[in-house]
Amino acid sequence: MSLSRRQFIKASGVALCAGAAPLKAHAAGQQPALPVPPLLESRRGQPLFLTLQRSPLVVYPRHPRPRLGINGRYMGPTIRVWNGDDVKLIYSNRLTENVAMTIRGLQVPGPLIGGAARMMSPNADWAPVLPIRQSAATLWYQANTPNRMAKQVYNGLAGMWLVEDEVSKNLPIPNHYGVDDFPVIIQDKRLDNFGTPEYSEPGSGGFVGDTLLVNGVQSPYVEVSRAGCACAC
Repeated sequence: MSLSRRQFIKASGVALCAGAAPLKAHAAGQQPALPVPPLLESRRGQPLFLTLQRSPLVVYPRHPRPRLGINGRYMGPTIRVWNGDDVKLIYSNRLTENVAMTIRGLQVPGPLIGGAARMMSPNADWAPVLPIRQSAATLWYQANTPNRMAKQVYNGLAGMWLVEDEVSKNLPIPNHYGVDDFPVIIQDKRLDNFGTPEYSEPGSGGFVGDTLLVNGVQSPYVEVSRAGCACAC
């Protein structure tokens, strides 16, 4: 079940990025700037391309570590679609392992959502056309490969998916992506001394890391105006 942004706003109010000034002063030392995933939009009938490939993760400056990613980055771009659109999505698997992808919360017929029935072998492509017929919501897409899903998501095969409609477009909240409207993806990791994420199969209690990453980095800062900003998590 997806939680619409309107419901989230009513329940908790708009998230303001308070404390940006002290963080900025601290940022000159060790804090990295908040990475903002590129934005892919489905306007004018253009297809959206998602290439699954090896990509670097830079937890510590100047020490990139090979992980998985989408379109050359650790984790994927933010995808923004509009209610009423028919979106052609082109997945290309350029990894050396099988991958199945899915979109959590998207209300489309089962055969179009992905999953194990749409497994992509190395160098295979899959191009569903998705009819977007739902209200504004914050969703996500991720690997959904049987017996490999958790490890592939942990290593970077995931991203944010936004559905917009006429109501969300006219809400009195910040809406300039990457300027005053930021995607925030929080992950827990276990890092070795070189900043390489280590993964082990979770037990009955699930996997719990000892380090939090925000959009793939530790303790980032973001500069915003005094008017504040909105954060989609």
